[in-house]
Amino acid sequence: MIPEKWRWFAEARFGMFIHFGPYAAYGRGEQVLFREHLDQREYVEAATRWNPRRFDAKAWARVAKDAGMRYCVLTSRHHDGYCLWDSKQTDYTSASLAPQRDIVGEYVKAVRAAGLRVGLYYSLADWRIPAYWAGPTHDPDGWAKFRGYVHKQLEELLTNYGRIDVLWFDGAWPQTANDWGGEEIIAMARRLQPNILINNRLGPVVGETGVAGSKRQLGDFGTPEHHITAETGRMWESCQVSTWRLWGYTIGERWRPTDLLLDFLCEAAS
Repeated sequence: MIPEKWRWFAEARFGMFIHFGPYAAYGRGEQVLFREHLDQREYVEAATRWNPRRFDAKAWARVAKDAGMRYCVLTSRHHDGYCLWDSKQTDYTSASLAPQRDIVGEYVKAVRAAGLRVGLYYSLADWRIPAYWAGPTHDPDGWAKFRGYVHKQLEELLTNYGRIDVLWFDGAWPQTANDWGGEEIIAMARRLQPNILINNRLGPVVGETGVAGSKRQLGDFGTPEHHITAETGRMWESCQVSTWRLWGYTIGERWRPTDLLLDFLCEAAS
């Protein structure tokens, strides 16, 4: 039984997932820093100069609405750690650096004005932070500080932009929900945004089993990626790309045929 406050999600059927950040300037996908083993300092230096002057949140919202979409999700922070809002926890943000713009704020305003539901993606991973790579076992003090940083940033996102309908986590691997303080994150999100929907990517819960003996996952809906797998007893959303492989802007990337994308949509929505 789907709670009334989440019925909109079950009926929405179709949404827009937007990956946007400094990696777009490279034109080689959202994980270019990691996949191509780029120098971290050089990437950060390039990110400080990234300035998408033609960014137009209203255009995004207009495209989504015209296509019949009911909600949008934007990468507020991807694995590179660059923040698209005016975070008080770091200067590595679009508000402090070249754009001098709160991209999340503009996005939320435009999407809401278009009558669409508002979602924010947040990557727990931050490739800039040594403690992320070391993990809680090898650097417990550094990890505790990093985890606190994550929690404070999430509090900002859930406090400063009015109603947020969807919180979409990613990048928990290889740590567990226990390591991230997943239960605390869920509790904070429910307190700040009582009607929010949270996905299942906070990592597995150690010591507890879920469906078919697998480790239990926190969150309200599943997120099969690049495939369609209906879940029993829980809402789900199949996240797909309109190109063949990568989520971020990629020069020369081939688009999937329209009929194939329509097949995916019809299968998922039916």
